[in-house]
Amino acid sequence: MNRFLLFILLSFSFGISSAQEWMTNLEVAERLALTQNKLLVVVWEDAYNKGIPIYVNDSVGQEVLVDNMFEEPVIDSLLWDRFVPVILSEDNYSKLYEKIKNKKSESYIEKFNDDSLKVLDANGNILNIYDTKFVLNLQEFIRNYSLDMTFLNSSLENYKRNPDFYSTIFLSAKYMDFAFFTKSNIRPEFVGLASIYLDEAIQLLDVESLENKAVLKQRIDLLKAQEDLLLQHPKKVLRKLHRIKTLEITNVNTGLRSFLYLASYTLLQDEPNGAIWEEQVSSWDKKKLISMINNGLN
Repeated sequence: MNRFLLFILLSFSFGISSAQEWMTNLEVAERLALTQNKLLVVVWEDAYNKGIPIYVNDSVGQEVLVDNMFEEPVIDSLLWDRFVPVILSEDNYSKLYEKIKNKKSESYIEKFNDDSLKVLDANGNILNIYDTKFVLNLQEFIRNYSLDMTFLNSSLENYKRNPDFYSTIFLSAKYMDFAFFTKSNIRPEFVGLASIYLDEAIQLLDVESLENKAVLKQRIDLLKAQEDLLLQHPKKVLRKLHRIKTLEITNVNTGLRSFLYLASYTLLQDEPNGAIWEEQVSSWDKKKLISMINNGLN
């Protein structure tokens, strides 16, 4: 790397710790990520050995290509400061693939199989499945995914300790709440992550012995509608809400339904209908809506 480029990276990484070897035990790395409230950056062993190119921006914003990011200790330092970096052994491929086969989307499987950098949560689920650039920009990658996961810590801990229906659906809902506060360009990825847990909760609802399954099913339907809201499809949300009769809504679900009505009408700029629901919505839910709008709509 030339001295000018090294200066750029050192300026970008001011105050970081020294470079260190990437971790190789995924389970231990997940625990560390949970403790440090970070996401993981993961790469297959073969891709690590061959090297991955990456762009960095120079002082005037021009992209400069680094042929192999793993040969630059300062890049390792940058990633360690903001993530938990992990090399996945090729020997573990079959075991990891069996966990997701016939359970995840085609785009998820493609991301799992490719040689790119993967961003995982503390449970090993891939976040950046829509990040399909052949060569990443380092600064952009860090800005997008260097996130403080403290907000989700207790829900992640509960799921890690006991992945039953309640811990799973609570984690899904928590990821949706988190998505309201993310930038619009990565919001769909957090919706996708929330959807993974919600689909898992749906499966658990069928097999676990739980009371009030009708109430829980209604909650799932409302959370599915909230996914559409986060993806800026307010008309789809309203169609789903209109299928739930007022007399059928349960007390524990009225708050979420009211929020979905208010948020949908707000996105549609329908103030008269939005005003009907405003008083029934909590200050926390209003804060989520304001944040989504302020962070930009897709």
